[in-house]
Amino acid sequence: MGRPRGGRNETKRAKRYKQWGEKKDPERFKAILKDTQHIYKITKFPADFLAIKRSGKTVRQIVRRKYRATSTPQQLDTLPLFGKILLPLDHLPADSIPDDIPPYLIMRFEKFITPAQQKGLRVRWDRLLVSKPSHLLKQDKNRSATDAFHFGTWEVTGSEPRITMETEAQSPEAIEAIDDLLRFIKTYIAPKIASVFKDHAPNQWDEILKANERVQNILGHKFQARPSLNMGGPFFTIAAKEAGSGVIHIDWNDDRAVYAFVFAVGDWEGGEFCVPQLGIKIPVRPGQVLAVLARVLAHFSAPVTSGRRIVFTCFTDRLLFRHRPTDDTPVVVVA
Repeated sequence: MGRPRGGRNETKRAKRYKQWGEKKDPERFKAILKDTQHIYKITKFPADFLAIKRSGKTVRQIVRRKYRATSTPQQLDTLPLFGKILLPLDHLPADSIPDDIPPYLIMRFEKFITPAQQKGLRVRWDRLLVSKPSHLLKQDKNRSATDAFHFGTWEVTGSEPRITMETEAQSPEAIEAIDDLLRFIKTYIAPKIASVFKDHAPNQWDEILKANERVQNILGHKFQARPSLNMGGPFFTIAAKEAGSGVIHIDWNDDRAVYAFVFAVGDWEGGEFCVPQLGIKIPVRPGQVLAVLARVLAHFSAPVTSGRRIVFTCFTDRLLFRHRPTDDTPVVVVA
């Protein structure tokens, strides 16, 4: 794949990333917990899509029928542009919430990604585009009119976790660019997402670690060859694209109990995260990250009215999570 950029070999680059990503950046990340908080209390748990079949058409029909008054960006209330946002569930009747659901429906955090890190993501995204990676997955027209790349690990329709085709079946130049982007996210973003789970959904974090243990046992040999693919547990797949997903949809491949994390870089207007069931839209501006139960809530992105928006969604595949070992399941180590 050629010599790594910047004149560093893999060992030196990993050491540098560890120094800055694990030691210095989390000190700044502590400021997240001190930001102004906005608590938005919903009146009932949105269970509309928990038991329906996988059908984008059905989702849109339900939204048009039940949420006609809040189905377009113009009809939605805009939550604050800045500050930490929490949508808690502890005020609702306990019997109205599935047992596996974490304490918050949606969370948004400030100062999650520094300006320097935003620039680093943009540079690596543009470098990836120059390498001309191939889109190898069938476009999902029930979600968006444009394609996203899916990098990392998932299970989807299989029986074991695997590296996504778009991560492996690329040119050497594209693989180098993919690894550079994933290494950057692994170093600067993944540890902070892990902190969100530990602080705000500790039970789910414990279960995710079990899923990660299984993934490590099955794919550890591939992670040794490409360490950038090993995110350490807080998420396993990264979907990346420009603009947004403008069609109302449910993320069927997510698990309802595990957050997807959405962040974007660039300079743009519009693109708010829209939730018709709740009658709200949430700005996700540079530096912020949104954690959402994307298998529970129907959602879409408002149009980007100007500028460039590169959006990343970090998530965990439903089957990968559901096939995690239980406390009484022996873990088989794959040689």
